[in-house]
Amino acid sequence: SPPAITPSLARLLLLQRLAPSGRGLSLHDIPNGVGPEHAVSLISRFGKGIPPLFSDGQATEPSQLVLMLESMDDKQMKGLEKALSMSPSFTIADPPSDKAHRDLMELDFYRAGVADGSKCSIQQLVNPLENCWAGKRSAAAKFSIKKNPELLDEVSKHIKQLLRLAKSGELQTTIVALPSTKSSSNWIDEQQQELRRRQAEQVISSFDRPAVNADPTSTPKPDPIFDPNERIKACYETKEACMASTRNCSSHGECQDKYAKADGSKNTVVCFSCHCQRTRSTSGSLTTWAGPTCAKKDVSVAFWLFAGFTLALVGILYLAISILFNVGEEQLPGVIGAGVSRSK
Repeated sequence: SPPAITPSLARLLLLQRLAPSGRGLSLHDIPNGVGPEHAVSLISRFGKGIPPLFSDGQATEPSQLVLMLESMDDKQMKGLEKALSMSPSFTIADPPSDKAHRDLMELDFYRAGVADGSKCSIQQLVNPLENCWAGKRSAAAKFSIKKNPELLDEVSKHIKQLLRLAKSGELQTTIVALPSTKSSSNWIDEQQQELRRRQAEQVISSFDRPAVNADPTSTPKPDPIFDPNERIKACYETKEACMASTRNCSSHGECQDKYAKADGSKNTVVCFSCHCQRTRSTSGSLTTWAGPTCAKKDVSVAFWLFAGFTLALVGILYLAISILFNVGEEQLPGVIGAGVSRSK
């Protein structure tokens, strides 16, 4: 049977999964009465993987999603477990009430910089490139199954997609199934409640400070087309996945199967990637695009024209100098001696 942990330890695990890279947990986040060794053991078992010391940081970490499904009955929980085809990793002893769930989302998750996905659909949440993720690497959403029972069917429909994303290392999802309860327990103990209250006071006091006028001459930097932390794969299993990850090849190409057969028959190996095309501007100039997302201008043609012209010019100069040198090295013909008679 899965181990049972307290709500405060479950909160610790969820915070560790949602914490941005470089902003991990501190000793203040460990519940009162829990030893650091026990907390580290639980994080190693149920938390997200910690990248190596000299890894690339966020670029190698999958996105994190936490789905909190509250007000569920026993039948719905068994149905969800059947759809997942797996047993729960752990259970929460004496789960808190719905109000405590709301405080956990607003005061802990969203304040830590986690994207609010509660206003998004399940289909949008399972795609980290959707706008509801706001370009962040972690998102959390809370839904009431009692108020909206069909959401459970939506979650079940996307189980295969979530498993595929977890296997590929793109998105890891934690589903927290919570029963309807009137318990007075909370996600945090008294010591952590005092810490949360002080943090809230610091946030309020920061709003009381006068704002500094921004420089009117400064212009905001444009947002990048692609998230620098986003990984572009060499191959995608479907055309839709390729178009979503590459933003339709930056509108400079089309996702095509590398190994597609000429007769149109399906191949055993599928590899969709961007096939870049040329675009013509309003002035008539032709631009060639390259790169995994067709976002870079292909300057190879211009480079080879410049390099070829330079080599030809150097060759002509070398040939001209060689001809002049060879002419200068030629010996002059001998002088013909002639006798001159003086007239008497």
